[in-house]
Amino acid sequence: MRGVVVSVQVAILMAVILAIALAVAGYLMTTFQAAARFTYIAVLQAYVYPGGGGSWVKLCVAAGGSDALKIEGVELGGVKASRVEVYVGGSPRAVVRAGETAVVKAFFDVKVEYGQSLVGWLNTAEGFKFPFTPTYVAGEPKCPFE
Repeated sequence: MRGVVVSVQVAILMAVILAIALAVAGYLMTTFQAAARFTYIAVLQAYVYPGGGGSWVKLCVAAGGSDALKIEGVELGGVKASRVEVYVGGSPRAVVRAGETAVVKAFFDVKVEYGQSLVGWLNTAEGFKFPFTPTYVAGEPKCPFE
């Protein structure tokens, strides 16, 4: 009987060790997958200028990492843009892949005046938010890669 008790104890101990090993392996696998799919958008330049009875925000952005992000919206000073246009390589496309540059134009019904310093957010469909602070200019500027 004593040998049976030792065998049961060893089996229970092996089951606990196996469960811990599987949990650690799952954690390492998901951490690696998350790191491998890391994607970000760098706002290289940000401008705000008057036009159309409101204000336009123009963002010159570059995507990095290993995947793609869909640009969903732009906020400026807590106000959401009523219209957002995304251009990759001169053609309209909302999805920006890693390694690409894009121009994001957003229209706001609110007029921004010279001297105002507003913080904005570029929002993606994946739930990421990237901050920017635009510079006020009189007319629409060009991005370096346009």
